[in-house]
Amino acid sequence: MNHKEGIDYFPVKCAADKAIELVTAECGLKAYAVIFTMLKKIYGEHGYYCEWQREDALLLASNMFGGGDGAVSRINHIVNCCARRGVFSLEQLEENGILTSEEIQENFLFATKRRKSVKMKRAYLLVKVALLPDNVIILDENVNILDENADILKHSKSNSKYTNTLSIVPTLQEVKDYATNNSLKINPEKFFEYYERVDWKDKYGRQINWKKAADYWNKTERPEKQTANNSKVKSNSSGNKKNQFNNFSQRNVSSSDMGELEQRLLQRG
Repeated sequence: MNHKEGIDYFPVKCAADKAIELVTAECGLKAYAVIFTMLKKIYGEHGYYCEWQREDALLLASNMFGGGDGAVSRINHIVNCCARRGVFSLEQLEENGILTSEEIQENFLFATKRRKSVKMKRAYLLVKVALLPDNVIILDENVNILDENADILKHSKSNSKYTNTLSIVPTLQEVKDYATNNSLKINPEKFFEYYERVDWKDKYGRQINWKKAADYWNKTERPEKQTANNSKVKSNSSGNKKNQFNNFSQRNVSSSDMGELEQRLLQRG
């Protein structure tokens, strides 16, 4: 099984990136070489991020500027400048000590769309969960993404309501919006309550794609108004059948006829 995390190639823009231009203007042309080296590290290791610690700055400073405290400070200055300018995410750098960006993650997802599964840490995500491909498995913070023996099915089950677009569980409002935007003639509340009861799984216990399920309901479920009208027609039809025995022409009976009938009944008695 292929447990490769990173990718072998990554895109480089032909046109100059304004954010990188600002970094090089502030930190010098060497900054571009530092940025390119960091991108190689990001894409080559985990594919969508890399850790950034003092040891990483020390190694890079040694390779780029010959080492020393001054070189480490210069590397850190360039990286911090990149975060301020948006080349890397400032929030992720400060909170999680990693280098990443939304663009880096989008490039990584595009490059790995043919892989059977791709693991990504929830805390590091900058791409919206709803936009993730179906092969992405989101790991919680307590899951070691380097554990190659991790049970993918276990992660998928524990995160079944949030893992990817295939198994994501919608809110009632999302169901309503989807029905409205796609002109579906379903009852959103009825649909939501039904699948909420079965934990958004099919009869085989597999997590469903709720949008496809809604489309299927639209093809098979009769609108409530139509059902109500049909029931009303059926009720009226049943009422007519019930009263059909009373729907006969009335005979005119004379007093002599009644007297004759009484005599016959007395004779039988």
